[in-house]
Amino acid sequence: VGGLVRARMGQRVVDRLVSPFVSGVYSTHPDRLDVDAVAPGLRSRLRELGSLGAAAGALREATPAGSNVAGLDGGMNLLSERLVHDAERLGVKLVTRYDVIALDRDPRRPGWMVIQRQPTDGDKTAVARGELLVMATDGPTAVRLMGSHMQDAQNYTPRSGPRIALATLVLDCPALDPAPRGTGLLVSEDVRDVRAKALTHASAKWKWVAREAGEHRHVLRLSYGRATPRGAGPSPEVALEDKHLIALALGDASTLLGVPIAPEQLVGADVVRWHAALPRTDPGHSARVTGFRRALKEIPDAAAVGAWLSGTGLAAVVADTRKQVRALLEHHGYEVAAPPGGAGTGSQ
Repeated sequence: VGGLVRARMGQRVVDRLVSPFVSGVYSTHPDRLDVDAVAPGLRSRLRELGSLGAAAGALREATPAGSNVAGLDGGMNLLSERLVHDAERLGVKLVTRYDVIALDRDPRRPGWMVIQRQPTDGDKTAVARGELLVMATDGPTAVRLMGSHMQDAQNYTPRSGPRIALATLVLDCPALDPAPRGTGLLVSEDVRDVRAKALTHASAKWKWVAREAGEHRHVLRLSYGRATPRGAGPSPEVALEDKHLIALALGDASTLLGVPIAPEQLVGADVVRWHAALPRTDPGHSARVTGFRRALKEIPDAAAVGAWLSGTGLAAVVADTRKQVRALLEHHGYEVAAPPGGAGTGSQ
C-alpha cells in the first residue's frame, strides 16, 4: 500500500493520511501491507480509471453508507453469548481450554481426530472425533495443524500478527462532555509525545455506553502496538505492566483530547492484550492465502475460516465463514438453510 500511494500521491499523503489509518486499523506500516489483501479490486480499478483517487472512490461508492460502523446495545460480547446460547440449545457441545496439538485421521471410520496435550503429564490424547473439520484459528496455527495432511504446507504460513494492548479508562471528567475530538482519532507515528496509535471516545461513539456511564462520566479506549516499516518486534508499550500502561494511557488521553485529566478522576480501568488477533497482511499474503485455499480443496472434508483468509473485520469474516461452511456441508450432502433475513451465501 505504501509504495502504491507514494508513487501516485507522494510521501506527504502516506505520512499524513495513510500511515495513521493503517497503523490504527491493521497495526502495521503501509509499506508492509498487501494491497490485494486489504483493498481487493483497487489495482484493477486503477488500471481502468488511471487515477488512484478515482479507483479508491469507486470502491468506496460500492460500499453502503455506514456499513463499516455498527454495534450492539450492551456490547459486541452479546453476540458471542447469544451464539453460545443458541448452539447449546440445538445440542452443540462446546469444549474449551483444550490445547490442540495435532489433527489426525480416524483409523476406524472417515473423519478426523483432534489430538490434545494432556495438561498433567504432556501425553497426547484423542479428545474428539468428527466427520468434518472446520479450522477457525489464526493462520500459523491452521497451517501447522494441516502440515501432515497438505503438501508444501509451510509455503502458505502467514506471518504472526502483532501484539496489541487496549487500555480502557472510565473517567469522571465534565470537561470531556463536549467530546473535543468527536468519537476518536488516529495518531500519526510522527507524533512524538504520544505512544498510543488510536483513541476511541466510546461514550461519545455509542449511546448505550454514555447511558450506562452516567452524567459527566466518560469511557475512553486507547490502542497500543504500532509496527515499524521493517516489521520489528512488539512496541515497548505493549510489554508494560497494566498499572504502567494505564498511567501512560491517562497521559496520552489528556494530550490527544487537549483536556487535563488528573489521576484522581480515574474511576476504573482495564487492559486487554491480544496476540495474533490480526493477520499480518504483508506483501505476498494474498498469494499465500490463495495457495492455501487451493491446497485445502484437495481435502474435501475440511475447511478453514478466519480473518487471515477473509480479511480483517467482522463483516468479512462472517460472510466468508458462511460461504466456506456452506460449501463444505453441501459437498457432503447436507441441506443448508438460508441465513435469517433471506438472501446471501450462508448457513445456520
